[in-house]
Amino acid sequence: MRKFKSLLFREFFLSFKNTHSLIICLLFFVLGITIFTISIGGASITELNIGSSIIWVLFIFTLLLSVEQFFLKDHLDGSLKELVLLGFSSDLIIITKTLTIWVFLIFPILLFFPFVGIVLGIKLKEIYIQLIAIFLSSPSLILLSIIGTLVTIQSNSSKIMLTILILPFIIPILIFGVGAAETFFESTKPFQNFFILIAIFLITLPLTLFVGRIAFKELNN
Repeated sequence: MRKFKSLLFREFFLSFKNTHSLIICLLFFVLGITIFTISIGGASITELNIGSSIIWVLFIFTLLLSVEQFFLKDHLDGSLKELVLLGFSSDLIIITKTLTIWVFLIFPILLFFPFVGIVLGIKLKEIYIQLIAIFLSSPSLILLSIIGTLVTIQSNSSKIMLTILILPFIIPILIFGVGAAETFFESTKPFQNFFILIAIFLITLPLTLFVGRIAFKELNN
């Protein structure tokens, strides 16, 4: 527990020092919403009922563009290797990184979400359902992004490769996340998609920790 607290404090401190990069990522999300609204038109978005889909796509791309910065600097200056040598397990590093990403990136997006939903003409009751869906799916999306990041930073691959690598695993989350509101209001099993998103997380967590152990072994070679 002591190691967890010290490592979490380190991650929070570094993220506070790097807030300008996180602000840029959040601006990407907000500007993306603005561009879609201007180019398609607010009335057309409401008529076509694609507001939720737009938010989900921009949310995923914002996450993919942001996760690497939580690992890249530590990789380049040798901090990841040093943490392992100091006795911090790969599991602990991944879990603290995940919590940090959630607090500094996902939480601000969740705060913005109701306002963005209103701008895109999403009904208030649907906004609440989508908010819960993003909350439940965000840990899985972070973990999948971490898997891709750990693989690509070792091979110096681009973010395009990161996207191609994990996109097939993201699609099921996107399907059940976007469809959460429709299932909740029209299905006889309103919480079905929520349970599926939780199940995906329970699968993704051990998978990420397993891949993380292999990746960290490679980093230390």
